[in-house]
Amino acid sequence: MTTARTIKRYANRKLYDTRDSRYVTLDHIAAMVRAGDDVRVVENTTRADLTTATLAQIIFEEEKKTPRLSVAGLRKIIQGGMPASSTPPASPPPGSPPPGPGAGGPSAPGSGGLGGGTAV
Repeated sequence: MTTARTIKRYANRKLYDTRDSRYVTLDHIAAMVRAGDDVRVVENTTRADLTTATLAQIIFEEEKKTPRLSVAGLRKIIQGGMPASSTPPASPPPGSPPPGPGAGGPSAPGSGGLGGGTAV
């Protein structure tokens, strides 16, 4: 079994591929993922996992060049959040309304749109 390819992100925002001993770009990382490599991005000093944020940045940069994701799909991601990969979704507290249209979330009428409720 192969181990994940580790990319170190330095304070100057440079990305370093530890397997090939070279600096890489987001485009290089995207190509690695497309080729099936298991890529892991870590902050060099703290070892914090930056993989999710880096892959999201790749998607963002690619969407700026050529939009491929629908607005409706992006709204669903923002409204519903992304499911955690290792934990089941949290169930609502007892007595709360079920999630869905008109459940009083950020997109409910009168809520102020993107979570911008009225300040008191």
